[in-house]
Amino acid sequence: MKDVRHLLESQREAERRFVAEAASERDFPHGWSAGLLMAHIAAWRERLRGSLIEASRHEPASEPPLDIDAVNAAQLLRDAGISLDEGAARAEAMLVDQIDLWATVGDRPFSWFTAKTTGEALVRNSYLHPRNHLGEHYLERGDRTRGPEIFEETLVELRRAETPGHILVPAIYNLACARVAQGRPDEAL
Repeated sequence: MKDVRHLLESQREAERRFVAEAASERDFPHGWSAGLLMAHIAAWRERLRGSLIEASRHEPASEPPLDIDAVNAAQLLRDAGISLDEGAARAEAMLVDQIDLWATVGDRPFSWFTAKTTGEALVRNSYLHPRNHLGEHYLERGDRTRGPEIFEETLVELRRAETPGHILVPAIYNLACARVAQGRPDEAL
């Protein structure tokens, strides 16, 4: 896999654009608020960051949590009502730390969910995971153009970076689902 830093930097810019757009977004009756979404992204980045720091010190790295749903539910309760500014600041701070860690640690063996290297873990956690949520956010608010655009951009960039299949497959799936929802089943794969 290549271009890990490029993917992380491009995600940083994508999140800045999202936050700028979301600042004028009205409350929506379902789905997460933009602030809660950014706090969720920050929390997962913080978990990975801790494990990467341990690995950089040649210590045993903490495993990711087993019960993701329980971890997410508890985190969402803690962050309920968080402002967009606070959630975005936390997400960006964690991403900056991860970019710095990447520069220090580089690509080496590392196990985090399906990832087998530090690069795979960073791309999965801090590029693909947030982009999945950003695309879903737009779709939940009825934007049938922007959500699929994010999924398409994601797939193009992941292919360009030559990411392994276990990272690429969720991006292919998300785009296929979005295209079917747009009435474009012939373009789903």
